[in-house]
Amino acid sequence: MTITSTATRRPSTGAALKPHWRDNAACSGANTSDFYDDRIGPTRRARGHCHGCPVVDTCLSTTLSFEGLASYKWGISGGLTANQRRALRCEILLGDTPDLDQALELTSLRWRHVLYPLRYQGAGPSEMAVFLRDSFQLTVSPATVRLAVWWLGGKAPVRPRRGSNDQRLDWQLVRDECRDVVERLRSLGAPVADIAAHLDVSKSALETAVRAWNATTAETLEVAA
Repeated sequence: MTITSTATRRPSTGAALKPHWRDNAACSGANTSDFYDDRIGPTRRARGHCHGCPVVDTCLSTTLSFEGLASYKWGISGGLTANQRRALRCEILLGDTPDLDQALELTSLRWRHVLYPLRYQGAGPSEMAVFLRDSFQLTVSPATVRLAVWWLGGKAPVRPRRGSNDQRLDWQLVRDECRDVVERLRSLGAPVADIAAHLDVSKSALETAVRAWNATTAETLEVAA
């Protein structure tokens, strides 16, 4: 979602302004409140404007630039929810900045028919990227694939998949499988909310996993002493 500032003024001379990318946004004239309402109906309406919007990539890059590393992110913008933008920020911190042009191409009809089956089979972004490379000689990064899937309205979790008999809770899965990436993101200054969004778990699940690691470390130090 992009909102044109009400403070914008036209030159008093009446000279024509050059078209701005916001003028081509599909959400122009839409109900702004839908983009800041977490209920299912408004969220679907808001994302419906973003789907296929000709300037969704510019909207997203603009949003990312002004949000920066700020911990506060709200609403739908650039075709992504606040949590998806948090997760995308983590991808960038990890060195995988998505290619917006490639991501847009992957949302085209041709590639949708490739990504949808992979998604329903439970493939993650890394697995999808490998499949595209091996089957179509298309080199894209996992973060680019993840962004494309989000733009198509799907989920693209990066945490390990559970097996059919895996009964672990989210915090246990993070504790057992995700310590390396969590510690790396923490060292890079990522907020807890962003790391939780990156792994698609709640903040409380992540915090519980961190407490479990800390308790184990403390026990190890105690034994060593």
